[in-house]
This record gives sequence, C-alpha cells and structure tokens, in this order.
Amino acid sequence: MKAAPALLLACVLALVASGSAAAKTSNDFTGHHRQVFRVVVVKGLTLGDLPQLATEGAVGLMVPNAGPRTSQADAFAGMVRGILYNTRLPRPHDTVLIHVTQSTEIPSHGPVIVVGLPPATTAPNDQRYPIAVIGHGYHGLLVSSLTRVPGLVSMADVARTALQTPHALGTRRDGGAVATSYRLEGQIDVARSTTMPGSILVMSLLVFFALLFPRGAPTALAAAVGVNLVMGWFPTGDAAPRVTLLGLCTIAGGLFGPTFFRKKVQLGVALVVLLAAYAVSMIVRPSTLSLAPIGPELTSRFFGVSNLLETWLLYPALLGAALLAKRFGPLAFLAIGGLALATIAENALGADGGGAIVVGVAFALLAVELLGAPRRYILPALAAAGFIVFSLVNVDASVSGPDHLRGALHGGVNGIMNVAANRVPLAYARMVEQWWLLIPGIATVIVCVAVARSARSRTERAVATAFLGGLAASLLVNDSPGPVMIGALAVVLAIEGGICHRALTLPVLRRIAPPVAAALPQEP
Repeated sequence: MKAAPALLLACVLALVASGSAAAKTSNDFTGHHRQVFRVVVVKGLTLGDLPQLATEGAVGLMVPNAGPRTSQADAFAGMVRGILYNTRLPRPHDTVLIHVTQSTEIPSHGPVIVVGLPPATTAPNDQRYPIAVIGHGYHGLLVSSLTRVPGLVSMADVARTALQTPHALGTRRDGGAVATSYRLEGQIDVARSTTMPGSILVMSLLVFFALLFPRGAPTALAAAVGVNLVMGWFPTGDAAPRVTLLGLCTIAGGLFGPTFFRKKVQLGVALVVLLAAYAVSMIVRPSTLSLAPIGPELTSRFFGVSNLLETWLLYPALLGAALLAKRFGPLAFLAIGGLALATIAENALGADGGGAIVVGVAFALLAVELLGAPRRYILPALAAAGFIVFSLVNVDASVSGPDHLRGALHGGVNGIMNVAANRVPLAYARMVEQWWLLIPGIATVIVCVAVARSARSRTERAVATAFLGGLAASLLVNDSPGPVMIGALAVVLAIEGGICHRALTLPVLRRIAPPVAAALPQEP
C-alpha cells in the first residue's frame, strides 16, 4: 500500500513535534523540596486496617505499580520518585524526592502518610493497598487528580502529597469512608474481570451478525458501545451478570436496531449522539468509564478512554462523520472530527495521547477517500491533520493538570525518544508473546482490505480505509495490541457492508440448504 510509508512518517513526525512542544509543560515538583508529611510504610498493613486508619485521617485504596506484576521493591521505587512505575520497564533511576521510614505500628499522630506495600516477593498486580493521610485537616475519603476516581490513589500521589505540590491528594467528606473504600474495591475487581470477556463476547456476536444478519451488525456494535456507557454510570452487580447484559443488549441492538434506523442519516445522527454522550459523561463525572465493563485497566490508566474503547469509539466517529458529511457537507465532517478528537484525547475527557494520533490519521484518510481524491493527496492530508491535532493537543497539555497525555509527552525530544524506546516492552514485545493476536488480526486486515477495495459504496470504502489507517497508527503508538485487535475485528464486522455474508455464508447455504439461503437477507 503506497500510503504505508506516509502513515509511518506522519506518526514519527507527530510524536517528535508533540514532544518538542510538550517540553514546555511544567513539572509538578518544581520548587517543592520541603517534605511536609512524613511517609511511613507499616509492615503487614492491609485493607482490614482501614477502620483504624479512618479514625485519624483520610483513607483510600492505593495502586502500587503499573504493569502485570508488583513487589515491595517495585512499589517503593516508584513511591520515592513520585511515579507509578511500570514493571514492564527497567527500574527507574530518577531523583529520589522523599524520605520514607518503616514501622511495625500505625503512627499515633501526624502529619504523616501511612501506606501498606505489596509483599517482598513478586506478585500479580491485582490488589490495592491501604493509604491514609493524617494531619493538616485530612478527613474522609482521599481524592486524587491522577486517578479521578474518589477513593482510588496512585503511588505517584504519595510524593506529591508529602511535598504538597499543586496536585497533592485532596479529600471528600464521607461519613462512611471505610465502607465506600470496600465497595470501591469490589467494583474495581468486577470492572477488571469484565473487560476481556465482554470484549470477546461482543466480537463473537458481531461475527454471527456479519455472517447471518449483516443489516444488524452496525446497530449491534452501537448498542454495545451505548450500554457500556450506561453500565459505567451504574457500576453495580457481579461480573457475570454485567457481561451477560452487555451481550443481550448487543443482540437486541442488532435484531431491532435496523427497524428504528431505516435511513443512513438517522443512523449517522444516532452514532454522533452516542459519541457526544461519552464526552458529556466524562465532563459530568470523570470516573464514569473507570468502572465500565470496557474501561481503563485501573493500574496505569484510571480514567478516560482505554485503547480498546478508543478502537470502539472510532466506529461511531468515522461512520457518523461519513454518513452526515454526505448529507450536511464539510462543516458536519469537521465538527464530528473535532468531537471525536476531544472525546478521545482531550485531557479532561478521554486523555488518550496515542488516540490523538489515531484520530488524526483516520480522519485524514477518511477525508481523502470521501472526496475521491488521488492517493498522492494522502501525505498532505496527514500532514495537515497532524498539524491541527498536535497544535490543539499541545495547547491542551500546557494548560491542564497531570494526566496520561502529559505523562506521554513530557520531556521534549529526549522524552519522546524514551517513549518510543518503551514501545518495545510495552507493546511490541507483547505482540510477540500474544501469538493468538494473529487470529483476530489477520481476519481484521483481510475483511478491512476487502471492504476498502470492493465495497459497493464510496462511504463504505472510505470508512474501511480510514479505520485501517487508524488501526495501523494505534498499533504503532499504543500499549495494548491484544485489546486493540479484538476491538478492531468487532468494528470491521460492523462496517463491512455484508461482504462476509455474500462471500462466505450464502455460497455454503446455496450448496447445503438453498431455501434457507434464499430466505436470508443479502443486503446490510
């Protein structure tokens, strides 16, 4: 594909440009060198000690590390440096910012930050640990600007609070802070255990719709995206019922959706409204997606849009933009592109820095394809999209608080080179480990290329080409190749326009059951 070198060049230039501008963003610890709170690690401290801690100060649940594994040494290495250390990466060598002591008993007076750490041996990073801030008016439930989930604290918060930087932990009045913490612990366990089953279930259902009832595939995925948001607002119930509900709503959306959205414009409007609902929800309650079935993994990312959800949201963004641009013109296209960029990448919303690149690439390709322009216009379109996207992103990063985006862009060219080097253990090595990715990955590419080359309408070809470009960019810059490929196959099956049905299902049925083949719908 002639566009591949242009796509790779655009991603590299975008990363470098964003890093150069982001070097101007401030460091949380600049000018804050006096440790206001003592930090004490209490050996053997568990969540069962929260009631005692709550009598003295504000309490919460603390995530010790990013990555699949944790240990006392790994957690300590991040705590004293003010970072959430990802155990997939080499041990950090940043400046030690705070002094930490150990104790066998909970301190009787403040000002002090009391923390519990993981065991000395390496263990799965699937538990939270107690933290309490005692003194200086801290009471109730701890609130972190790094997690945006009341009661959930990042290890990076400890140094910020000890030094009282601008983004130190705050508190929220809560007469039942301990009960709230225990309830949150249960909700986190449920949320983390629903993501993979839920995404695989939706992907599997989309396979059946694409083969047997392609007219229902677009609304089936839209229903899944919609109910995921609703369950984020209401994070109650166990994992199995929530995954089941996600699957049932996907089926209902596929079966009944075509009846309600007979016209393409109606579907386009519904998809844009769905995208806007995500944006509004993250504004009204930043933690909405944190406990949704398809949400952030709650180890390195706590709020906003995960790589899997970013892939899902490309579906309403691209298809909605294509359908409404055909009816309402270029202003509708630009408005929906701006909405998609804000929803996925804006710091107060999705805060997915890699998603900004993905959206820019996808919408640049979508514009070229919808206009029917020659392929030589792809590189200028990518350059223009990159300039617009990263101008907006860098302005946003320079005026916002610390989050995923600033963490990815901070450090200038040297910082961006480190980010690029970290792609190997964080993403590319995982691709090698997760060999099963070849199954949804190959299927996604085959179907997407088939649609881009032979779909019956320009809109279908344009959306498929744009999504394929966005997917390639996502695999280059994001950290979660497995979830991305699972989500991508679901999206491709929702936009393939009945090709799988015509190429696979009908030929087989015509051989073994001609009456059934004649009865099945052939058009999406």
